[in-house]
Amino acid sequence: MVGNFLTSNDMPVGYVTPSFPSLYWPINNSKYNTAYLYDSYTIWLFTVYWSLILNGFFYGVAGALACFTHRKKGGGFWILAIYLVLGGVQGIVLGTIIGYIISATYLSALFSMSTWIPLCCAVAQVLFEVTTSYSLVGNLM
Repeated sequence: MVGNFLTSNDMPVGYVTPSFPSLYWPINNSKYNTAYLYDSYTIWLFTVYWSLILNGFFYGVAGALACFTHRKKGGGFWILAIYLVLGGVQGIVLGTIIGYIISATYLSALFSMSTWIPLCCAVAQVLFEVTTSYSLVGNLM
């Protein structure tokens, strides 16, 4: 029976990669099918997408606030652009690192990964950035 369920890559037979974001509520929900990730490329891609989205939002809000406080001085919109570029670069770099780490962890244990895990890792990444953005907390860590 196990031979009919698993292939050589430990993916179920007939597995189709879920589209992004494919979030579902797994408790008492018969409307949506479960969505799991089985290969490292898809895990990396989901993690990078979520990191880009959340970092873009976080740095966009911070850049808009900086743009608003410097609105009477020249170059206020350049601040927003620089914040968004830095947030995008940081999202790609950290999303890649975190994506490969969680991919290696889950695949080495032969676990299937829920599509919520890359989102949770990106949220943890942004919350870490928020806590280290304060000078006193950043110095203590």
